Amino acid sequence: MKLALKIIGWSLLAVILLIGAAGTGAYFFLTSDFLRRQIQSRAEAESGHTTSIGKVAIDWGWTTHFHIEDVKIANADWGKAPQMFAAQDIECDIRLWPLLKGNIELPLLKLVKPELALERSPGDDFNWSSGQTPIATGIVKQAAPQHRHQVPLIGRIEIDDGRIGYRDIKRKLDLDGTVQTAMGKAGQQGQAELALHGRLENEPLALRFSGGSVLMLRDTDTPYPVDLDVTYGQTHLTVQGTLQDPLQFKGATVTLTLAGQNLSQIYPLLGIPGPPTPPYRIAGRLDRAGTVWKVTDMKWHAGDSDLAGRLTIDQGPKPARLTAQLTSDNLVFADLAPLVGASPGKHGTTSEEQKKTEADLERKGELFPDTPLHVERLRAMNMDVSLDARKVVAPDYLPVHALFAHVVIDQGDAQVQPLKMAFGGGTIEGSLGIDARPDQPVVRTDLRAENVDLAEFFRNTRFFDTTEGRLQGRIRLAGGGKSLAAVMGSADGDITLAMAGGSISDLMVSLADLQIGSALVLYVTGDNRIPLRCAMGRLKVTHGTVAFDRTLMDTQRSVLHFDGQLTLGDQVLKTKITAAPKKFDLLDLHAPVMIDGKLRSPSIKIGRKIPIPTPDFGGAKDVPCEEMNRQLLEDRG
Repeated sequence: MKLALKIIGWSLLAVILLIGAAGTGAYFFLTSDFLRRQIQSRAEAESGHTTSIGKVAIDWGWTTHFHIEDVKIANADWGKAPQMFAAQDIECDIRLWPLLKGNIELPLLKLVKPELALERSPGDDFNWSSGQTPIATGIVKQAAPQHRHQVPLIGRIEIDDGRIGYRDIKRKLDLDGTVQTAMGKAGQQGQAELALHGRLENEPLALRFSGGSVLMLRDTDTPYPVDLDVTYGQTHLTVQGTLQDPLQFKGATVTLTLAGQNLSQIYPLLGIPGPPTPPYRIAGRLDRAGTVWKVTDMKWHAGDSDLAGRLTIDQGPKPARLTAQLTSDNLVFADLAPLVGASPGKHGTTSEEQKKTEADLERKGELFPDTPLHVERLRAMNMDVSLDARKVVAPDYLPVHALFAHVVIDQGDAQVQPLKMAFGGGTIEGSLGIDARPDQPVVRTDLRAENVDLAEFFRNTRFFDTTEGRLQGRIRLAGGGKSLAAVMGSADGDITLAMAGGSISDLMVSLADLQIGSALVLYVTGDNRIPLRCAMGRLKVTHGTVAFDRTLMDTQRSVLHFDGQLTLGDQVLKTKITAAPKKFDLLDLHAPVMIDGKLRSPSIKIGRKIPIPTPDFGGAKDVPCEEMNRQLLEDRG
């Protein structure tokens, strides 16, 4: 239908122009000021903007030459620039006979000093939108080519000293640049070039595009070359390759690369709420089918981790929907730290910003960063993402070996379910949730640990060979805030751990008991194994304050009790360990071990002014391990 309307319209235009060219009197009339005023008036009616034209000249013939001088089309009332479009000169040659067949052939199109100002108002109105230019917009929709063979056949296009600008006040986007055509080398086609520079969200933005000539758009046998290079702050995007049909983005052989210091920084540029990451580089093949963009054969290097997979973005629904399937044979666990605003630290590759965060945490003696996570961006796009990390590299004290996560985001409500980790010879499974729909996001965690080997936490230490036991546990926490520190500072819930049987280092118990005689002997003779009857603990979290509940360790020689509290808001720990000996010991200090200070680096001291050891005759009883462990694991209070 569109093609038929175009053929009819151009045919009628050709007839009118041929009749006009028949007589010399008509020629004089058509080059007079009257024609200029008529064209000016018609342009104003169709564009919806005040239009002025300095001069119109027409040289009639089978190839007719138009020359229009000093063209100005006023901007919208709210626009910043005085004109939406202006040009010093517009010259055009048009062949009349091909119009009868619905074909547009322009041997020459030349624009001298054209200026185009595109703007978007705070109310999301465009100065070129249908509301601003209803008639012109309708014409463009009907006449705009949908396929390469519908593109006007232009022999040569020349843009001399063209300027283009785009401003979006709401999004803090301000761009100015040049657009021009460049002739190719001898025997080669010319090319179109666009260069823009400005700022977006107060960050520098530079865009450079180089593509084939307009004539190549029409040539359906030759793939159309594209070369796009965008730099935004520390983010660099390139799109390079060829398209069999550039208007439909079909037959693409196009490579996309995206690199930067933090993937979350792409949001202002691409509108995609990328997760926080260490420095990264992504490469893949870009394609499109209808409203769906695809990145296949994707290779992703982030920090010291490598991932692969595919990604699609469907722009049809509102909000748009992103789907991704990612796998990794080398995921460095520290590279996940930026997800909670932390730095990968010494176990991963960090950006300059993340190094500053880590240094600030060390200076304050804190673990939980106060870095804003911008979870409100989750409302911008629905997602369905899976990550299957078959091999995870982690420090010895955090024995994660594999990880699988399925993330679903619906209207700002993000759920990670299931979340599975091969952890310390056992498993950790459960779910995480971030509800970003309210102004104050809510984070929920429900994880269960099964059969975790206690010795795995001491790998590559002197305690590994003397440590044994299997841990069970559960973490149930919920808190609100826009950073990990805020969430933890407001958290409610509990953390429960239990272990039946096993063994630990005699040296560790001796030091905790402050039984100096045994400790001195072990320092000289080596480390021994002490059987554990059980160990258990429940950390009850109320509005960010952690209290120890039934937290103890029952060994053959004594029962160690843990008491005190941890305030997550200021990240200060104040606790003590007391030992109730079961057997006689000649040298016992009868004093608790005090652990006080910032969570990251607390001080450890003896809770007695004058630590004079005296004999202790013991007498502590065994705790009912099985019953207490069962109660802790079943307790939901």
